[in-house]
Amino acid sequence: MKNKKQLAFFDLLGLPEGLPFVLFCSLLGSLISNTTPYSSIALSFAANLAIYSFAQIYKHISNAPENVFSPSKADPNPVSDGHVSLRTARIALFVALLIAVVSAFLSGSINIMLTFSAFLLTVVLFHPNIRVSTHQMLGFNQHQVIFGGLFLLNSVFTNHVRPAAIEILFPLLFVSSFSLLFRLEEVRVEISQSQSTPSGRFLLASTFLISAAITFILLKPVPFWTLALWVFLAAVQFSVNFSVHSETGLPEHLVMLKVFEVSGAASFLVYLIFVYINTYLR
Repeated sequence: MKNKKQLAFFDLLGLPEGLPFVLFCSLLGSLISNTTPYSSIALSFAANLAIYSFAQIYKHISNAPENVFSPSKADPNPVSDGHVSLRTARIALFVALLIAVVSAFLSGSINIMLTFSAFLLTVVLFHPNIRVSTHQMLGFNQHQVIFGGLFLLNSVFTNHVRPAAIEILFPLLFVSSFSLLFRLEEVRVEISQSQSTPSGRFLLASTFLISAAITFILLKPVPFWTLALWVFLAAVQFSVNFSVHSETGLPEHLVMLKVFEVSGAASFLVYLIFVYINTYLR
């Protein structure tokens, strides 16, 4: 029973499913700067994770009355299911809010604006009287295009060394197009009859590939061995998950995007550990 309550609480926070999304955007935003103090990386990741959890908790609280009568299989609500009390959810919401605000004030004025923009976005998306998230592509299960951009920018501006605007633009396009592609696949899983024009998907995929090439080949936030590790980990993970994919019935495109994201976050972490060992433990 205790384990079940713990799992329900993690579901309330959107974890662990959303962890790779937050980690991927946060680490990439930190790596865009030429110098990345580890305290800044930890601070930006904590802030982004708190913002993500705040959005997930607020969503579950706001959607609870509706989910009681029409539960979502793709995005279960632990509040409406009775696994987490409304009081516990509100306490968790306040704690996430507090962590995000404190982290923003420790980071700088731009981070304060980005954090409060994320809070405002959450209200606009999920407040019962507004609920912009009813639009399929603006929904938020594990990924949301605007949050992805906010996480990246929050990490960029936490660092003391600020890159040029062009060095932010293409990583931002990369993260945004990836988040849109991921959300598009989520929608296709939720609603089998959802319509997505081939031209729209082609435009998204083209933007994703071009921005990825410019970000990692021209801007070079990480060395090429990190990209090789990324490809290797993705290949291994995809081959391991292939049997699971066939059992769960998840679309192959969605599995590929999940693998791409997880292996990318893991590669960034390996690179940062390597840099730390070379710099501080010589």
